[in-house]
Amino acid sequence: MRKFQDEVRSALLLYAIVPVVLITVICLLLAALYWQRNVAAHTEEEVRATGAIFTELTQDYEERAAAIAAGGLDGFHADGNGRSAAMERIYAQLNRYGSQPHFFLLDVERHVLFSTEQEVPPYLLPPSMHWGVLSRMERQEGSVAEFVPNGAQDWDYVVGQAVRYAPSTGDATSTIEGYAVFVLPARELGQHLQTGEKLHIVITDRAERAPFVTMPTLRDSAFQKIVPALDGRTGLVSVDGQHYYAASEVLDGGFTIYALFPLGSRIAQFATGAAILLGVFLLMLPLIVVSVRRETCDKTQAVSEIVDAFRAVRHGDLQRRLVIRSDNEFEEIAAAYNRMAESLVRLMRENEEEARAGVISELRQLESQFNPHFLFNTLENIKFMTKLAPDDAVRMISALSTLLRYSIDNRVRQVTLAEDLCHLERYIEIQRLRFGARFSYREEMEEGAETCHVPKLLLQPVVENAIHYGADAEGNIEIVSRMTMEAEQLHIVIEDRGLGMDAETLHRLRTMMAEGENRSVHTGLYNIDRRIRLLYGVEYGVKISCPPSGGTRVEMVLPIRRSGGEENAACADCRG
Repeated sequence: MRKFQDEVRSALLLYAIVPVVLITVICLLLAALYWQRNVAAHTEEEVRATGAIFTELTQDYEERAAAIAAGGLDGFHADGNGRSAAMERIYAQLNRYGSQPHFFLLDVERHVLFSTEQEVPPYLLPPSMHWGVLSRMERQEGSVAEFVPNGAQDWDYVVGQAVRYAPSTGDATSTIEGYAVFVLPARELGQHLQTGEKLHIVITDRAERAPFVTMPTLRDSAFQKIVPALDGRTGLVSVDGQHYYAASEVLDGGFTIYALFPLGSRIAQFATGAAILLGVFLLMLPLIVVSVRRETCDKTQAVSEIVDAFRAVRHGDLQRRLVIRSDNEFEEIAAAYNRMAESLVRLMRENEEEARAGVISELRQLESQFNPHFLFNTLENIKFMTKLAPDDAVRMISALSTLLRYSIDNRVRQVTLAEDLCHLERYIEIQRLRFGARFSYREEMEEGAETCHVPKLLLQPVVENAIHYGADAEGNIEIVSRMTMEAEQLHIVIEDRGLGMDAETLHRLRTMMAEGENRSVHTGLYNIDRRIRLLYGVEYGVKISCPPSGGTRVEMVLPIRRSGGEENAACADCRG
């Protein structure tokens, strides 16, 4: 009897699933290789080459401007041979590579001393102002290279530096004599960068303006900035309905060069290839689906039934049974599943009953553990107060009676916070009579918290623990209770101003409550934490800390519940 796994594997291999997958992978690899070599790599190579040309052009202009500025302007104020020598020096720099650039030599008042052009750009003309490209040349040592607008839509690439004169009297302060400026209109810059029709180039400056573009749609005509679809983007981008592959490179001086490769024809090629591949799939898919379905229908039916059964188990349905007559391993699996489901139902029923009984038993035991030391001490105090202060003894007996009746009432486990605080006041009354002026207790409660339901007798053991361990060095006891609500949780904090706990005791208490096993004399805190966890879950409980200022801080965290509480008959003693 062949195994199902072998039968399915043989059927899939027989009907060419593997060849189809291989063909698909090969086509995808070829498409990725074509994209990488002919689109991505080509565009990135072009942007690097364009950046190198732009950088080399900038450096050339900066070197020429520096050489001219180093010669100063003295020759232009002289006659005869001095002026001729100055002109020869300038022409030597301008004719270095044959073609003569646009150059302007200005004095400090922006008057033209020498120019290769008849028309001077308006941004170089007087009057002198404390802004613009010439002003930045004054403030900066060395060359300045930036794009400057020349009209509404035209831009010039300006490279130059201030001509400085340093006196020979020993004064290190130099003065501005003039400016050596090279100007390259954007249209001529495009010729230098050798941009063609296949790629579009965009250059942005540090102000995020786009002074040089080879296609107007790549620049916002209103603000002269690069279109948002391209700003800082690389990879596939879409501008004005056209798709491009974009690459960029950041250059010195705050310039960024973008190269955009149009993808119109490439997308068409990829679409054609995808259509061919899809056609092959459409031809082969029906043959594969029909053949595999015919051969494996009987085999997969049993698998589907088993999967559905286990899915039902995952959603809590253990009543479903499998009936499979396949004379193979699936029939054995179905029988094992049925036995498993029956056993689970039986075990879950038994465990649920045992867990319910265990929780109820433990809750009743925890609720009944009223501290006998408090009872003995109170009775002893009553014994002496009947002779010394009979009225106080009567009040103490009344308060103790109400508190005991509240603690042994097993008809209810949850009360409102207001009711538990009311019975806590009976306990506080006893302690005030016992300790007198050495005992201080106050409460701070957020509005609305009083209607939240809490376990009965929640606060008294914590306050009792604070009284027992919270006395300061002089024997005074000061306790503060705060009740707040936050994020669907009720936070009850009880703090004392005593000497606090040492680190070892605090660690032992926290470990005890985390492990759920009481190995300490602090039975009250453990019982409270255990009751909260049993009633509401392990995410709630008691947190103990010792603030740096001293004392002990006990925080109880419970869920906010305002309905479903039971009416406690013993509460009539508190309200009445």
